[in-house]
Amino acid sequence: MLCTRAAARLAGGLTASGLAAQQIYKHHAVAAAVAARFTDQCRLCSTGVVDSPGKAAKQTTEDGSILKRVLTKVGFMPNTKARLKVTSHLLYESVADKINYVAFFRDFNLPNTFNSWFLVTELHVWLLMMRSMAEGSEAGEDGRFLRNCIVEAMWGDVNTRAKKLGANNPSRTRKQIETLSEQFQAALIAYDEGIMSDDRILACALWRRFLEMDCEDYAKIERLVKYVRKQALMLDSLTREQFITKPNVAWLDLDKCKVDA
Repeated sequence: MLCTRAAARLAGGLTASGLAAQQIYKHHAVAAAVAARFTDQCRLCSTGVVDSPGKAAKQTTEDGSILKRVLTKVGFMPNTKARLKVTSHLLYESVADKINYVAFFRDFNLPNTFNSWFLVTELHVWLLMMRSMAEGSEAGEDGRFLRNCIVEAMWGDVNTRAKKLGANNPSRTRKQIETLSEQFQAALIAYDEGIMSDDRILACALWRRFLEMDCEDYAKIERLVKYVRKQALMLDSLTREQFITKPNVAWLDLDKCKVDA
């Protein structure tokens, strides 16, 4: 399956040795600045080209190449880096805007806090990262570039939310973001190992990270494992067009994921 292969490549290229992950996130202390700069760079722009009447008769086949360069620059040509950056934001927004966070807080006894929000977001971003790697795990390939952009989009959102919550104490906010970044790297390793192993390993990873070792209800843990497996299969079934060209991620509703009696 795509996600299984992607997880293997992700584990080898990003998390197993930890070297690549350290390179990507080595500047955690300034993650806020990186995310903010990335957000500015990814703003969509529109470009209008209007020819004067005197030039209309002089149009040649060169116009096609000029138009192609313009479209490529603003990110409307397929498989361009700019287009992938736009796609990464759309994919991240599918998590931030469509996941029912309240249902997770309710069903898994999570407090309605910034940390709980991050745990839910982190889990779904990891699923997107895993699917992205199915489109290429090597440097320069679409999958790896898309994965990195999704992560940067997430940190941009984290930075914005954290600033609003900690407006009176920016130094503390920076430390919290740095801590979350370190925890995020550890979570990737645990989740990668779990998705490539049996349900027991995945359950342990979810219990340690998502549930923060504070759950003795095995039915809830089993339900969370089932939810993750189903989401991975859903993402695995998406074609490249559905995932990258025209992102259409239909996350499964947590309320519809029940453990069989």
